[in-house]
Amino acid sequence: MGSNGLILSTLAKTWIFDLDGTIVKHNGYQTEGTDSLLLGVKEYLEEIPQTDRIIILTSRKSRYRQETVRFLKENKIRYDEILFDMPMGERIVVNDRKP
Repeated sequence: MGSNGLILSTLAKTWIFDLDGTIVKHNGYQTEGTDSLLLGVKEYLEEIPQTDRIIILTSRKSRYRQETVRFLKENKIRYDEILFDMPMGERIVVNDRKP
């Protein structure tokens, strides 16, 4: 998990993923009645060390929580937290640079 010239510390990491269009087909749960994983997502997430945390963000309404969580569980998608009702638009993460 440090390819493409990215140099990461040996500390545990927090991974933040958007759901639709990143993990599952964008709006598939509405247009097709169910979610579907994007190609390679499961394998990519399985490479993340167990000591790291995974947070999923989505602008889906909370009313879709049960079916979304069920889909992720059935497909063995590991995550620590999932946040619904996020605003649409960019996800901006600001973090410090350690000396």
